[in-house]
Amino acid sequence: MATDTTTNVIRYGSRTFGEIRADLIALIRQTYPEVLSDFTDSSVGAMLIDLNAGVGNNLAVNTDRAFQETQLEYAQQKSSILNIAKNMGFNIPARRPSVTVVDISVTVPVLGDRPDPSYYPKLAAGAQIIGAGKVFETQDEVDWSSPVSNLGDPNRSILPNLDSNGIIISYTITKREVVVNGSTNIYKRTITSSDIVPFFSITLPDPDVLEIDSVILMEGTNYSVNPTNSEFNDPDNKYYEVDYLAQQRIFIENTNASQTTTTGLKAGMWLDITRKFIKEFTTNGYCKLTFGSGDSDVNAFREGFLKEGVSNQYFLLNFLNNTALGEKLKAGYTLFVKYRTGGGINSNVGAGVLTKFGAYTLTVIGSRQDWNQQVQRSLAVTNPIPAIGGNDGLSIEQIRQLIKYNFSSQYRDVTLTDYLTQLFKMPGRFGSPFRANVFKEVNKVVISILSLDESGKLTNTSNSLLKENIAEYLSQFRMINDYVEIRDGKIFNLAFDIDVYVENISDNQIANNIINLVREYLDVNDYQMNQDIFLGRLQRQILEANGVINVISIKVYNKVGGQYSNNVISQAFANTATGEIQIINNTIHSTQDSMFEIKYPEKDIRVFLRKSTG
Repeated sequence: MATDTTTNVIRYGSRTFGEIRADLIALIRQTYPEVLSDFTDSSVGAMLIDLNAGVGNNLAVNTDRAFQETQLEYAQQKSSILNIAKNMGFNIPARRPSVTVVDISVTVPVLGDRPDPSYYPKLAAGAQIIGAGKVFETQDEVDWSSPVSNLGDPNRSILPNLDSNGIIISYTITKREVVVNGSTNIYKRTITSSDIVPFFSITLPDPDVLEIDSVILMEGTNYSVNPTNSEFNDPDNKYYEVDYLAQQRIFIENTNASQTTTTGLKAGMWLDITRKFIKEFTTNGYCKLTFGSGDSDVNAFREGFLKEGVSNQYFLLNFLNNTALGEKLKAGYTLFVKYRTGGGINSNVGAGVLTKFGAYTLTVIGSRQDWNQQVQRSLAVTNPIPAIGGNDGLSIEQIRQLIKYNFSSQYRDVTLTDYLTQLFKMPGRFGSPFRANVFKEVNKVVISILSLDESGKLTNTSNSLLKENIAEYLSQFRMINDYVEIRDGKIFNLAFDIDVYVENISDNQIANNIINLVREYLDVNDYQMNQDIFLGRLQRQILEANGVINVISIKVYNKVGGQYSNNVISQAFANTATGEIQIINNTIHSTQDSMFEIKYPEKDIRVFLRKSTG
């Protein structure tokens, strides 16, 4: 039978099971009517058509999904988002630790009318301070003989202790120091010949790595103890972390320069390096280190040239210089990685919680050993302010938004979005706000931040240290004519009265379901600063709840003062006495520097049930 070739065409735009099945049936009816004419569900032919349609539909779906995962706007899998970020030169930061300050006190004996300076102790860096099941560590040595911190800020107080006769018997000397959540770990790996490959990588065994403190490669394979701090800081052993393996120089402390102890400022210098590595985080949150691809040992090449009678060997060695992307590791050596673990929202703790010491080293070198021991026993600690800044890391949506603007910024802050991108790339040991927004105000760049307290509630009283760290970090990226101000954001505390018609089922069950719906809908983890609340979506969710017939009204109130924030919403009030907000277009409007929160859901969400009489 002749076939009309103008109509005998498979439609390649058909993608669903129904479309493909209809096309197959049309093709068979037109081309093979004598072979198959029964298309009922019970026929073998219909079964074969359905199988082919199913295969075609499956292929179409997977093709669409594979293409979707290559597009930033539509990718859903975290692995796809991370790969896109990597290709755009954006190294996603990990979870962040909380940061606070602690008052560390010792009692020292009297020398005349002042404390005896020979009994001033020193606390080694990395001392662990514990509270609420969390571990914090000091970042620098604490020296009681110095009146300032390592950053040059005055941080020492001296108080006399009197006996019953008013005579000074000792002095309590307190140093206020910065501590960061997390504990230090050391990973060891013996390097064999099979590891000497370009871009060799290792994955650290802990899932909550915050940062890499130091990476060294030491000759030998029989190490029974970990290296000392001096060995970890030895430049002859050290590998340096870079943003990308082609990076040739890093800015480090110049240990050879003369430094002023009264200011605490460190001299810096640029250093050309070939021993380097990059750090990235896998989809499941583990930290992976990748080393270079070049050969640093040219002695073997030089000996080979000599054997062949090549006199100008150094000229030829220039062509073998392939360490631009870093050096490979060496067989017969041992790799040590010192890193810190911890962080997350759970690391935010309240004031007065950090009161115990874990592992620490306190040195007192006075002339009397019994007094040295008294000073050591008197060691005490507490945190006068909460520890904040802990963060579980960026969500997929946050990463998606940051990727869009990261590549264009190229390590400089030109637009407002560039500032936000750089802020969330700040190294974790310096803290991180829970939420941030950037906007212009009177010709200056304003960065508004909010953090979480120890209860997981929003707080707009960020400690000054976090804000100073943000300002200092961004100072290296801002445009020369930009003035940047870091300020605390606003918190608008809300309360809800919800009036509904319900069926004749358990009142408590319906009310609890509605309260949970509102609590989840207003969860601060799902909102950003300057994000409005659309009540229409909430109303739809309540209507879908079991037993709810109709939503009569939803009233929203701004709770101010007392246990709540002092911030008053900018939206007009329907009733100023009760704080009821006048709803505009079924929306509660935010501002550039604010977020909404139901601080006490158990009492600030009230549900009024009316039984249906129908």
